[in-house]
This record gives sequence, structure tokens and C-alpha cells, in this order.
Amino acid sequence: MAEVLSQQEIDRLLAGVNSGEVKEAELGELLKKKEVYEYDFRKPTRISKDQIKTLRNLHENFAELYGFHLASRLQTMVSIELVAVDQLRYSEYVLSITNPCCVYIFDVGQTNSRAVLELTTDLVFMIVERLLGGIGSPPKAPRAITQIEQRIIQPLVLQALNNLSTAWRPVYELEFPLCGFETNADFVQIAPAGEIVLVFSFEVKIGDESFLMNLCYPTFALEEINAQVNLMRSLSRATGKNREIAYRALSENLLKTCIEVRTLIGTTSIRLKELLDLEVGDIICLDTHVDESVPIYLNDKLKFYGKPGVVDGVVSVKIVREASEDHE
Repeated sequence: MAEVLSQQEIDRLLAGVNSGEVKEAELGELLKKKEVYEYDFRKPTRISKDQIKTLRNLHENFAELYGFHLASRLQTMVSIELVAVDQLRYSEYVLSITNPCCVYIFDVGQTNSRAVLELTTDLVFMIVERLLGGIGSPPKAPRAITQIEQRIIQPLVLQALNNLSTAWRPVYELEFPLCGFETNADFVQIAPAGEIVLVFSFEVKIGDESFLMNLCYPTFALEEINAQVNLMRSLSRATGKNREIAYRALSENLLKTCIEVRTLIGTTSIRLKELLDLEVGDIICLDTHVDESVPIYLNDKLKFYGKPGVVDGVVSVKIVREASEDHE
């Protein structure tokens, strides 16, 4: 690929043209040697090419895993291929969905974000027909799937989300619990209309028939994950002495990182009238015994138990033990 002009090179060339050191003809020849890319400010790129490559490989693994499962359930030849990865506005993606549709909404791990798995109605009817012993013929007229058909297809959707979690595991530990279903795309609101989303399009081949399946993630749901991907890539590229330097720099940055530490001394409940009648000197009894350990949280995650007290006139908590896994 031809090298792209940097901003510094462009500034030097323009300065040379203005001063007469570089003629316009020479500038044209220089620009011909460089490859120029169009950039649409209405569709900003949020995910880099390297990140797209990693995510593409991940979803190709998902396609292979889910294809094997569908083949075993439908007892026929099934192949799933990732055919496209697109970045576009959420409003554009919603407009591309035909109604009625089959859109399954799921949570993206601990990111407080949601994504969607979109199946065409023809694909759903084909799968339901095959599961019930038919040949997979579509209905004569377009219609929404019934509640019975939803119940039949739901285990396969849950399996798809489980396979997706398995495919993500080498990069990031994520779970994708199913949280909703819609047959009208206008009611699917996982992101603002102008937000950029990442859409993975799959071609599902069942026998001689081909169908479309889409996965759509809001880019803000992948920001923390992409940061982890970038860190793993930079560490994997480092070798020998460079690796040691990278780990040392990472350790130094971690030592400077601030983490919120808080403890819960106790709780209680009182009536509103009692609250309004409180005065200076009143004592509120908590539900924690004086000899009982109190929980200590690091960034809202329970990690230790401790004993409250006073050290050099400062209220403190002494760590006495780690929190067991059943309390986390």
C-alpha cells in the first residue's frame, strides 16, 4: 500500500509552493505517488483496522461454532460465513431491517450496554420447520412469528449467545444474557440514532438455501474491550528486552492508578418522623455487632473484611481476611 502523506509533509509542501521552492507541477507529481483516501465526516470510523481484524477473527470462530451446532440440531448441511463488517449509524442499520423481523436483544457483559442478534423471518421459519420434521418451506405470505415459534427457536438463540461468549473468551471474558425480543425494528432502541454501530453480517446456508443473520454492537459497548485488545496486542508484539520494558512501564502506571476503597460500617432503618426529630448527641444503632467484621470494597467489588477502629486519631479499618468467592 502506498504511503499516506502526514500532516507535517503536507504543511512543508504547501509552504514550499507559497515560497516558490516547489512548483505546482512538481507538487502534482508528488501527490500522484501518494495514495489519497476519502473521509466521510458523517460516518466517522470508531474502530481501527487492527481492531476490526481481531473482531473479524473472533466472529469467524463464532460462525464456525454455531454452524456445527445448527448442523447437529437440524440434521442437515449447515455452514455460516462472515461476509461483511460495517460501521454505520444506528438509524441506518434500523432502516435496513425489514418488518416483520426477529430481533433478539442481549446484554454485553458488564458494560451496561446492549446489542442485537437479527435473524430473518425466512431463516426462523426454515429452522422451525426442520425442527418439527418438515422440509423447511417458508409461509405463503410474510408474517410475524408466533409465540409458539418463539419458544421453539429460543433455545437455539441462547446457544448462539453461548457460542458467542465462547468465541470472545480468548480476548475478553463476556457473558451475553438474553433480555428481549422484538418483531418491529422501530421498537429496538439499543443506541441513539446517530451513534455508530458495528454490524457483522453472516450468510447462513442450510442445504441449498441461503439466509442472512446480523450481529449489531454499539461502538461505546466495545470501548473498554478494545482498550484491552490494544494492550494485549502491544504486549504480544514486544519481545525480549522490549517485553520487559513494556511490562515495567505497565507496572509503573498501575502503581499510580487510584482505586476507590470504601467500607460499610452498618445499616439501619428509621421512620421519617424519627429522622426529623434527630438532634445533636442522639445515637443511631446499626445492625452490625461491635465484634463483627465489616465488608471492604475496591471499586464496588467486595474484596476484604476488616475491623473498624481509630489509629492516631483517624478512623480506620484493619483488614483481617479476604472475602470468599461465595460473597463476591
